[in-house]
Amino acid sequence: MLKQLERLKIISTYLKETSADAKTILAYLKQNNAEISLRQLQRDLKDVAEFFLRTDEVMQVTKEGLSKMYKITISERNKTIEQQTINTWQLMEQSGSVPLLEQRNVGKDKKALRRILNKVLVLVSGKQSLNNYEIIKATNFYTVKGDANFNKVVDDLLKAIRNSLVVKISEVVNDFTSDNNATKKWNVKFLPFRIVFHRGDFFIAGIENKKAVVYEIGQFVNVTVSKSGFNREQYEAQINQELGNRFGITKNINDEVYDVKLEFTSVTGALVSKYHWHHSEKFVKENGNWIMTMRCGINRELVGWLFQWMDNVRVIEPVLLQEQYNQILIKMNKNVASSETLVYKNHFEYKKD
Repeated sequence: MLKQLERLKIISTYLKETSADAKTILAYLKQNNAEISLRQLQRDLKDVAEFFLRTDEVMQVTKEGLSKMYKITISERNKTIEQQTINTWQLMEQSGSVPLLEQRNVGKDKKALRRILNKVLVLVSGKQSLNNYEIIKATNFYTVKGDANFNKVVDDLLKAIRNSLVVKISEVVNDFTSDNNATKKWNVKFLPFRIVFHRGDFFIAGIENKKAVVYEIGQFVNVTVSKSGFNREQYEAQINQELGNRFGITKNINDEVYDVKLEFTSVTGALVSKYHWHHSEKFVKENGNWIMTMRCGINRELVGWLFQWMDNVRVIEPVLLQEQYNQILIKMNKNVASSETLVYKNHFEYKKD
């Protein structure tokens, strides 16, 4: 029979490796020629907690059903959280999307999470590092406002993505990405691949009729997750290529990918070059101005983005992009001179070459 000191060492080593209840510990001791009674084990556990733990260790006792589980872990009091990590959390908190924070009614949960985090920070570092007053403010500029459809369908879509299940959409409304240029579709069979967060809104990329498409989630009316699965690997490369060829998430006007070259004025180029626009983008300075190059398709989002920079940008190539840009300029000037009622037009509908 092992002496008590050796037995306590066995218990200590065992509980550092695994979580166990009294019955399991007793069985382990018996295997190691250290059989004892339950009452003796209770005394031993107290001795282990008092004499065998380092200053950074703690005996953790939790309930699992009717059993008490014992485990020796590192004390949270001796872990530290850097102020930079706390600052990053605050920045992320304020950059959260409106659809997530407001539409999904998490305001109360967010406050509760903040209280819990404060308690953890006090426990860990001995000080309250999150302030009650507001030090970071989000403008929510260009973020989606209330959207009833989003709340109704996003959880079903996430379930379908995680389990590679086909969804059936009773209706797709409006036109956000030119993938629904008819503005209405009914009874759509859709293979959902991934949620895409873009310009303060949530979109979903997937396969429809064997083609890669992107929709704004709020376009979906009544989503039903079927029991039919699909092979993600069969379409993964197709989805990645389609998203990579688009500028943003809008459908291209054809199947071509172009070498795009733009010139920005010095000040505007310095601003534009700070941001990520496309995975292929490159910026260089020439004669005081900025040259941006990238390889992507031409779509509505690209031309609309160019107008954002007004007369501080010039399209150098390709010719087709110059033509599209000039055509829209002419049509906008006609709107200024006309009093006719505006009618929606998608000037960037897909045309197969």
